[in-house]
Amino acid sequence: MRLFNLLKSWIVETLRRESVRQLAYIYSSRVVTAAMGFFASWLVANSLGVEKFGLFTMASVVMGIAGTVIELGLTTTMIRKLSLHVVRNDDESAVGIFRRIYFFRLAVSGCFVVLAYFGAPVFAAHVRGYAPLTTALRLAAFGAFLFNVSYHTEAVLRAYEKFRQMAVINVAASFARVMLLVIVWRATTLTVENTLAINLAQTFIGFLVMSLVIPRKYYTRKQSTKYPLGEVFRYSGWLFAFSLLFMLFDRLDVIMLNYFKQPTDVGNYGVAYMLVRPIEMVPETLNVVLLPKVAQFTKKAQVFQYFRDTLKVTAFVGVLCVFLIVFARPIIETFFPKFTQAVSLFQILVGAFILLTIINPINLVGHSLNKPQLFTMMAAINLVLNFAGNLIFIPPYGAVGAAWATLVSRVLGSIISIFILIHYLNRWEGERASDASLASGGKDE
Repeated sequence: MRLFNLLKSWIVETLRRESVRQLAYIYSSRVVTAAMGFFASWLVANSLGVEKFGLFTMASVVMGIAGTVIELGLTTTMIRKLSLHVVRNDDESAVGIFRRIYFFRLAVSGCFVVLAYFGAPVFAAHVRGYAPLTTALRLAAFGAFLFNVSYHTEAVLRAYEKFRQMAVINVAASFARVMLLVIVWRATTLTVENTLAINLAQTFIGFLVMSLVIPRKYYTRKQSTKYPLGEVFRYSGWLFAFSLLFMLFDRLDVIMLNYFKQPTDVGNYGVAYMLVRPIEMVPETLNVVLLPKVAQFTKKAQVFQYFRDTLKVTAFVGVLCVFLIVFARPIIETFFPKFTQAVSLFQILVGAFILLTIINPINLVGHSLNKPQLFTMMAAINLVLNFAGNLIFIPPYGAVGAAWATLVSRVLGSIISIFILIHYLNRWEGERASDASLASGGKDE
């Protein structure tokens, strides 16, 4: 009975935390938008047919990759630095970094759109051998442009920790997309082009509303100095390298499984990974909520208190995930009766993502230390471990080997990353280091 009361009080205390409420806002909005996205995908796939949906998928993938490339790590950089300026009431620096990054984004994204406009026909006709893809690729390039400016305004809301507003805006924009799709579907015919245009409308609506919500001073305040771009690039360069490494690491298991084994192995692994996706959104959501908090730390005591508080939250999530491991078989046999081999894969992957949920918030302290290179270093280590694990385990064990490689690489990578983090944390001078970095234009980064 005493154990039950202790467990109950721990759960109640955890749920009362502000960070947990903020996590609930973002996670619930992602679940709702994912559900609407599933409906939209079902409608689009059945309306376009196999060939046209393939073109739509191709254009969407290009848009996602292009958006990641031209983003250049600037979003996380701005959140990290803007959060620190906001907590110090340094409006001059806050507005300065907002405008410098904004204009740079517009310049890079605009150049990319121009290049894509003229390059799309060449890519479509000579690389893919399918000329009708041209318009879709041009729309995808414009979509990458919209993603980039949307990330910018969202970064301001994240720096101010306006997570409830973010959640409402994202759900509303996703709902608008679904409504537009239904209207066009009922009134005329869905095509690759108008479907992509509707997706772009969703991003534009979110961007427009967020632009109206952020403080007016970011547009109207007069500036006497310019924020040093060199400081921004020194930070964002490492984060850009991290994003490229992580993009490869994220689906390396599927790529190598497809190379070594049969489609049935890939199919079972794909179902297991799809079911893990809602769990994967937890560490992603934690990053969204906790990054602006971590960026404001200037004392070791704050970091250690953050470790204690975060472990309470992630342990709660871990306990919930254990139930998924226990009930994996009835869940998969009910909804995917042809994929019973995915049960063990799902259980192993859930274990990997429980570990990811616990470690990811701890690794965010790299931003407190002003060491973005740590994220690139950790991503490179995880990529090497995952590649080696897949190379060893997939040929003899197939999909099960890929799942175990994911889990083992997470464990080893987490152990190494913690030791690296402790090493730099022990050498960190806290607020003096942050002030020195800002004064020197970030040269110590």
